[in-house]
Amino acid sequence: MSDHEGIRHVEIGVADLARSLDFYRDLLDLAPAGGPAAGPGVAWLSAGPALLKLVETAEGDLGGWVNDDLQRGIRHIGFKVGDVDLRAERVRDAGVPFTLPPLDAVGGVRIAFFQDPDGTHLEITSGYLRYHRVASPELAERERLAALSRPRTAPPVFDHVAVTSADLDAALAVYRDRLGYEVIGQISQDQDPRGFLITYLLAGEAVLEVFTFTAPTTASPWTPDPCRRGFRHVAIAADDPEEAAFRLIEAGAQVTGDGALVDANGALVDVDGVPLLIA
Repeated sequence: MSDHEGIRHVEIGVADLARSLDFYRDLLDLAPAGGPAAGPGVAWLSAGPALLKLVETAEGDLGGWVNDDLQRGIRHIGFKVGDVDLRAERVRDAGVPFTLPPLDAVGGVRIAFFQDPDGTHLEITSGYLRYHRVASPELAERERLAALSRPRTAPPVFDHVAVTSADLDAALAVYRDRLGYEVIGQISQDQDPRGFLITYLLAGEAVLEVFTFTAPTTASPWTPDPCRRGFRHVAIAADDPEEAAFRLIEAGAQVTGDGALVDANGALVDVDGVPLLIA
């Protein structure tokens, strides 16, 4: 995988673009950015190694997405910050409730969760992971050094997309074997009765977190509804988009939308219902 391949942007549907811009600019300090397919009802925001694309929709909702990690598909996006508690003060002062208040998580990082005005689930995290199983010592060390050099007041930068999969081997066949994402390591949530395992892969300059469980998972509710709010797709950069799309189809991904493999009007959905746009 070349350095510029990986997660390029995440598209999020919103009810009120002005309200969402205030939210992401004021709480997350994301700056306006240029992007393809700009126009009325669309805004691009810079988030460090990836972009956010906000799309104002007509009447719509989260389309069956619920805040339960056992539901397959996209679970949340995460941002690295200099200090979770410092950023959490701003979130709290803005009247935004936490779905998970700041705490020390398994793996040695500090985390907190909250939702944007339309229910999109967001995480902020600080520190670096102490992986229970390290697959790439070099990548783990790079993460540690980056965390140690990050100032306490550093603003959020895009870190990861988290997805739930029914089968880790099937997910790795897509992301590791077809897209070339390197496994960094794994964290086991041994105290979780659901048998929670997180596998971390480097996806360009961002990270893909794959959640798997020994407990049964439920199907992803994602559909290509143009009115859908919340997570709409993850855009994946590729040197040869069409060739990458065919590799994903070989791994079980299916075509949605108008059937286009490399156009903004079409997307692929992986075996767990994660919508992927190859560009």
